[in-house]
Amino acid sequence: MVKNERTRQDFTARLIAACESAGIVGHGRNKQVARAIQAQGGKISTPAVWKWFNGQSIPDGRNLLALSELLGVRVEWLQYGMAQSPDTKRHSSSAHPEVFRIESLDIGQKTAAGLPLYDDFIETIQAIEFGMDEARVLFNGRSAEHIRLIAINSDSMVGTFSPRDQLFVDVSVHRFDGDGIYLFTLDEQIYLKRLQRQHKKIAVISDNKRYETWYLSPDEIDVMNVMAKVIMSQARQYQLLG
Repeated sequence: MVKNERTRQDFTARLIAACESAGIVGHGRNKQVARAIQAQGGKISTPAVWKWFNGQSIPDGRNLLALSELLGVRVEWLQYGMAQSPDTKRHSSSAHPEVFRIESLDIGQKTAAGLPLYDDFIETIQAIEFGMDEARVLFNGRSAEHIRLIAINSDSMVGTFSPRDQLFVDVSVHRFDGDGIYLFTLDEQIYLKRLQRQHKKIAVISDNKRYETWYLSPDEIDVMNVMAKVIMSQARQYQLLG
């Protein structure tokens, strides 16, 4: 309970800082934020926004994305405190409409919540750019703002991808929405595993058969925090010719 309260308070502090940086201040900010999110198609009320500013709740995935776009910050910073301060505006592909730019998900050696990573995640490429036509095909119409790039330094998923391969993840996914490979936190640890529903249980699968499958209990499913879902991988293969 204390941990959840601290998480909400930390989010509120980042939200207030981002709003101040964006010039959204004063007594009318709750209504201003609510109307801006509603204009983007979000469903939110002014009292619900008030709870965000007072450490009582955190937005769901859709409203979190709308809020990050409104404030000009990266969604993973707003939600987890990672990758960016509110003074550093995102450089989206809209500034260069011919380029579809995907930036790395800067997890670092520890998250803002102090979650140990044990070097399982590494940064090998800071960003990658695609032409717009190719990106529409590769990412099925997803926005560049919803996609991040990571690399795993573990053999637990060998069979699907290898250590140091580049993985493209959809950071707009914040819950289990069907079988697939997810980046999620549980018990102060970050995992990149395949999640598969098996009747009333969810199996946590390493595609490398050397690792055993384990299962999430109902309580663990409730507290599991999904950060992103893997949508594509790119093999890291270099051929040195000189």
